[in-house]
Amino acid sequence: MVVISVLNEEKLKTYRKVGKLTGEIRDTIQEKVKLGETLLNIAETTEELIRDKGAEPAFPCNVSVNELAAHYSPPEGDETEIKEGDLVKVDIGAHIDGYIADTAISIATDEKGEKLVNAVNQVLEKAIQAVKPGVNVGEIGAVIENTANEAGFKPIENLTGHSLARWSLHSGITIPNVEKDTEDELREDDVIALEPFITDGAGEVEDQPEVYIFRYLSSEPVSGRMARQTIRRISKKYVKLPFAERWLARDMSKIRLQMTLRELLTSGAIHPYYVLKEIEDGMVAQAEHTLIVTKDGCEVTTQ
Repeated sequence: MVVISVLNEEKLKTYRKVGKLTGEIRDTIQEKVKLGETLLNIAETTEELIRDKGAEPAFPCNVSVNELAAHYSPPEGDETEIKEGDLVKVDIGAHIDGYIADTAISIATDEKGEKLVNAVNQVLEKAIQAVKPGVNVGEIGAVIENTANEAGFKPIENLTGHSLARWSLHSGITIPNVEKDTEDELREDDVIALEPFITDGAGEVEDQPEVYIFRYLSSEPVSGRMARQTIRRISKKYVKLPFAERWLARDMSKIRLQMTLRELLTSGAIHPYYVLKEIEDGMVAQAEHTLIVTKDGCEVTTQ
């Protein structure tokens, strides 16, 4: 079982602070998700709000629409607008000195999408009620699966919640969205992100060719001068947290950026997060909170 260090008062204070501001940003940005708004403006406004509140993005803001479940962070120049019938998921992460809050919300533009949104919010609420020290994470997955099925939808089997640690979005424990046989149990002071995804499709996602989010792995294999300079900046600024292609686009031309990213990917210096799509093009809804496991249950930091 993965061990996460016991939280002292200073760490707790930081987790609570970043959780509170991230929840406030989520609620603010919800009002921007409306017909005619561009996905890029939603993402960049979210990231700007994070910085304005004294934190930094823990990952690029994801604005994934309809059958796209995750990892769509609009690239530079993206003019995609929200239209009638869209189901929009906004996934937001912020950190203060590496301590992370992760939260997500789904917004529907029609009645069909609203049913999915209401259902996923209920799923998350039930999952939170199941969190306590000693609970097997497979039991939480069963709650998510059963609640989704009762609402007439399927959980997405190959997406999971996850434990959080300083500078690490996925620090060892995965929390399934379906009933699963596992030995992992939650312990007091664990910090976790619960994020059920549900769909009216098959309940599975697959990688798409597009990739707009990356994460630093190592500087060792990089040989080209521009690539070496870029990987040094990445490792210093983002440490092990994901970053957006468009964040790098501010510092170099599009052609040079594409060549540099290609070299970094080929050498294994960075990890790509491919856009994820539901395999039957089903609509996908997501809801997420960050929690600290307490003696009697849990504390939701992103409420």
